[in-house]
Amino acid sequence: YIQIIEDSLGDQVLTFMNPYTRSICFFDYANGTYIKNIHYEREGPNAVLGPTGYYIQNMDSIYIFNRPLMEISLTDSTGRVKNKIPLWSNDLTWQITHPVYEVSTISPLFSYNGKLILTGMSPFSIADSLIQKKQFTACIDLKTNQTEFRHKYPKELFGNNACWDDPVFMQVYPALSPSGEIIHSFSMSHDLYVTNLETDASKTVYAGSNVARTIRSMDYEQRKTSNEVIGAHYFQQDLYAAILYDTYRKVYYRFLLQGISNATVSTPPGKKPVIVIMMDEKFNYLGETLIGTGEEWNWQNSFVTKEGLNIEYIGDIAKDLNEAYLDLRIFSIEEL
Repeated sequence: YIQIIEDSLGDQVLTFMNPYTRSICFFDYANGTYIKNIHYEREGPNAVLGPTGYYIQNMDSIYIFNRPLMEISLTDSTGRVKNKIPLWSNDLTWQITHPVYEVSTISPLFSYNGKLILTGMSPFSIADSLIQKKQFTACIDLKTNQTEFRHKYPKELFGNNACWDDPVFMQVYPALSPSGEIIHSFSMSHDLYVTNLETDASKTVYAGSNVARTIRSMDYEQRKTSNEVIGAHYFQQDLYAAILYDTYRKVYYRFLLQGISNATVSTPPGKKPVIVIMMDEKFNYLGETLIGTGEEWNWQNSFVTKEGLNIEYIGDIAKDLNEAYLDLRIFSIEEL
């Protein structure tokens, strides 16, 4: 999990979560120099049992997603826990109507207008009777610490007994537009869903690839789909993924994982080709580029800086991977 912040001089600082040391590490982005880390205890009054993601508002307000306890811990730069905000309740219907969370660099915590936004998901297909009840966004008021749950899966994508029976299809990828709208990218949709965070008014905009084909759900009964069927469907279908906004160039980047028509259940997941689609701030198509496969690029670790779109490069894992380094490559735009 990575977040880029700026220090008091306006320099970019790369921060990332090290789960092995239970720490947020700080590095000078420009030269790679280590700055410091914030360590979180496993036990005691300042315990954060399972830190997986975070949002640094400032050094006195660092919001940590504590996954095992499904809560947000408000901490400071010393690792002291100042408050805890639960994201669940004992209500037996909670699991039916509320999300689980898989936070990552491309599905991050962010803030807007005094609220902390946390995007979750349903890990399995949703029955038609629940499609208008299941919510996937938690909005936490940073003054009152009250949590409001919002945003439902689009019925036209997930209703009518559609079978998307795995988290790989149900993941929701969020981005914040420059005008304060939240943008959701769904795996099976050529469109993006753009929602006003104040009124919840929503619209769709086309944001597809020129090479993407029709994306179909699995023709199986929900919750009874075998892993073999899910794996084959994942490999063979074109699937959209993260959406990121570049404030410096005023463009959007959207990832597409291209299908492999002759894939089998033994095909490695990283074999899917990775395409980056570019759009201007009004979602007009600018172009797209095939950058390689998931065996070369950890596209889930992508973020924007002044230099461009950063994507973690892993190359040939057997030959090139060195865990002492984080290898970032810059995807830059060239006018043709």
